[in-house]
Amino acid sequence: MIINTVVFLGKSKKKTGNTKFMLKALKRRVKRAVFINLPRHKKLFFWTDYRKIIQKKIIRFNPDLVISYSKDIPFKVLKDIHTLFKTAIFYVDVFEPIEPKLICYAQLVDYLFITNKKQIAELKSSGIKNPVFCMQGCDRDEHRTVSTKNPKWASQVAFVGRPVTEFRIRLLQRIERHYHLNAWGADWQEYGLKCPKKNIYPKEFAKICYASAIILGCDRSLQMDYNTSNRTWITLGCGGFLLTNYQVGLDTIFVKGKHLEWYTSPEECLDLIEYYLRNSDQRKKIAQSGYQFVHSHRTYDVVMDEIISYIENDSDAA
Repeated sequence: MIINTVVFLGKSKKKTGNTKFMLKALKRRVKRAVFINLPRHKKLFFWTDYRKIIQKKIIRFNPDLVISYSKDIPFKVLKDIHTLFKTAIFYVDVFEPIEPKLICYAQLVDYLFITNKKQIAELKSSGIKNPVFCMQGCDRDEHRTVSTKNPKWASQVAFVGRPVTEFRIRLLQRIERHYHLNAWGADWQEYGLKCPKKNIYPKEFAKICYASAIILGCDRSLQMDYNTSNRTWITLGCGGFLLTNYQVGLDTIFVKGKHLEWYTSPEECLDLIEYYLRNSDQRKKIAQSGYQFVHSHRTYDVVMDEIISYIENDSDAA
């Protein structure tokens, strides 16, 4: 099958920009791509059932494919249209155990694109017909090096994210005892950490990458095969030096010490911070190599082409 028209449903995602970046890439990949902003429709059509409005729009566009970002599409809409059109979900979150709500959604779609390999077998055993591994990426235009002289963005180590795991909190607290650490993006003050700004947007993320010596990665799940968080791609895409936790399969995507660096324990993390703070030329060389790598191999143009091509080449998709 050839995919010409796609309806893409989701939220604006102002902090990450994910849906905007995916839509831009999608428009370059197919003849027609339409975005349905779900919160906006809910607000505009508060006086009626906004789900019916969305459903009518989808039917009117008569798409070759309907893609939902995560579980954003209303379940009733998905239930009503899944037999009329090819449907897919692009799901970037990682939870163990798998969310029951995701299972309910994914059982209705033709394709579930997820960012780790570990859960594929479990999803298949739960009745998901086509779970597919697909990594995230960076935007070819907005995720670029953004220079700044403002000292507000500078630190020896920076982390952007939320205090969602005990391991993450304890690691940042340990780093903070030895180095100048800024923890951005959440209420980190209650954990004794400096948080200059709670809400970080793409251009601000780029400034943090430019001004900070090391961007720390510490993913929600430390044992999720081939999982790379959004932070991985946008840090490299913005020219930052990334020191992240090792996941199985990371060494098949990147070259350690060439594109980024990784640690396997808190002790190794601290040792690597000390080493790369003392070896700035090597650190900057790795950051530049990582930047070139992702902009050549993993922009959202690549991601969306991967998704569309997979469906177009699926022998069962006719």
